[in-house]
Amino acid sequence: MAGRGRVVLEGIRFAASVASDPSGVVTLWKAATGGKAVGCLPATPVPELLHAADLLPIALESPEDLSLLSGLFDAWLVGADPSPFPVPPGGLPRFAIPRVPPGSVEEALDRVEALAEWACAVSGTPASEGGLWKSIRAHAARRSLLDALDERCARETAFLAPEERRDIVRAGTFLPPEAHSRLLSSILGIDPEAASIDTEGERGDPLIVLAKRIVA
Repeated sequence: MAGRGRVVLEGIRFAASVASDPSGVVTLWKAATGGKAVGCLPATPVPELLHAADLLPIALESPEDLSLLSGLFDAWLVGADPSPFPVPPGGLPRFAIPRVPPGSVEEALDRVEALAEWACAVSGTPASEGGLWKSIRAHAARRSLLDALDERCARETAFLAPEERRDIVRAGTFLPPEAHSRLLSSILGIDPEAASIDTEGERGDPLIVLAKRIVA
């Protein structure tokens, strides 16, 4: 589309390549960080917790996603109900998300703490309080930039084609939040440091902040 600069076009092309074949960026992230990838069925409501423990949570939407990332997962986060498609058999660590949402903050905190212990066992890296707040900020910044993308597309309907927008959003499934934020910032022409960030109040225990999010 006319009027888009080189940086925007490069960002669109990168997003398309990640969306169509994410194995390369996941492999690169694992090699660069020493972290591990977790296949999520369904998506975890607290990705910040896994991210803080040097894990990359990847929410799988279809069997095609699973085939694209074959052999790259180190653990599984699964729901209590049968998955929409089967998780490959094997001895990889698994954590089952209870089907019924917690009815109190106390119950939610127990679940979050159990997930934190499991994530630490998988990665070998505990999610420290500082690491959790950093992760919460990173995910909040990405959400803010995704909102800005929605607003830009609503205001300028010719800014992105529908398939380009889908690729840009989908790329975030396979990228850590900081990398996805840089991609979004480059496409939007926004300084990532200037993005509006709701950190949910950096006071007290970040696990309680995450627990409150999942209370029914």
